[in-house]
Amino acid sequence: MHNKQTILIVDDVKENIDVLMELLGDYDLIPALNGQSAIDIATNEKNIDLILLDIMMPEMDGFEVCRALKKNPNTMHTPVIFLSAKNKPSDIQMAFEAGGVDYITKPFNPDELLSRVGTHLKLRAYERDLEARVQEEIQKNKTKEQMIFQQSKQAALGELLMHIAHQWKQPLSSLGSINNLNKAKFESDSSVSKSDYLKSIKRSEDIIMFMAETIETFKKFYHPSTDNKEFFIADAVIDILTIIEGTFYFEDIKIYIVSHEKEPVFGNVNEFSQVIFAILNNSREIFKLRNSFNPEIRIEIENKKITIKDNGGGIKDQSFEEIFLPTVSTKNSSGIGLYLAKVLIEKNNGVITASNTEEGAIFTIEFLTWID
Repeated sequence: MHNKQTILIVDDVKENIDVLMELLGDYDLIPALNGQSAIDIATNEKNIDLILLDIMMPEMDGFEVCRALKKNPNTMHTPVIFLSAKNKPSDIQMAFEAGGVDYITKPFNPDELLSRVGTHLKLRAYERDLEARVQEEIQKNKTKEQMIFQQSKQAALGELLMHIAHQWKQPLSSLGSINNLNKAKFESDSSVSKSDYLKSIKRSEDIIMFMAETIETFKKFYHPSTDNKEFFIADAVIDILTIIEGTFYFEDIKIYIVSHEKEPVFGNVNEFSQVIFAILNNSREIFKLRNSFNPEIRIEIENKKITIKDNGGGIKDQSFEEIFLPTVSTKNSSGIGLYLAKVLIEKNNGVITASNTEEGAIFTIEFLTWID
């Protein structure tokens, strides 16, 4: 385990390095006799905590070395203390302008040198600890966001299966009726004409085709896609209604659509569809929670803009910004649906907002113009 902090000592006079090596023996020390060697070592050695840098060196002086280190992303945060016999105010100013954090003149006082070195090494240790904590928090947030997305996907899958079940309820009932009628005719020895039998087969085929189309719409919705393309908002909305219409019909929720759309938007149609799905499901849950009378949803579409209004009583006891947080819900759920909606819309260069009308909540999504 690396316990000692590391100091890179840069001086073209070996005797000066030897003095510093003896004085700073409690640290890990790396010597360099010229500027280019110092740059190479600092670039390749990741554990350097401090650099003591002479100014007067052949070929590349300390100012040039420091400027080069500060331009390199791998070394720009490593503190540099200039250690030089040059003591003019202009020299000291140049040292700080080049990126140095301190300046010690030769001949130096050993106690002063040790004190300044110790101070900057403590600061460097705090900085490294802070960097590590920041990276740890970033990783935690990434993990948390991945979990939120996964939970949201699982919730969406459950809701989609529920909608498919409602969508198939009537077709399955119709298939059962057709089969039961034919079975009853055969068991009672009643004559079944070829024409009637073919009609029943055709009716069954139509129902099965409808169910298959529903599954295809379901698969298209749930299949992850990274493709961005031009699409019409109204088309995406109609695809979603194809999935949910059985449930909304069963729960007596009416949906009205008015579209004046003439221009397509650009983005990920699959992700946009998930947002519409989340908003409509949110309204449906509110209707159930509040036992709304004559529940309605009105959708208005213009160029690059859609508004979805319901008469469920509105968003209560929360700010309109808070409802898009992952821990906040407008109903008895995790609140992940609207959080994911915000993330997906912003990812597609759009803005989603919420407000209340006299009757209920209104969600507005507007796509911004792409600038290449």
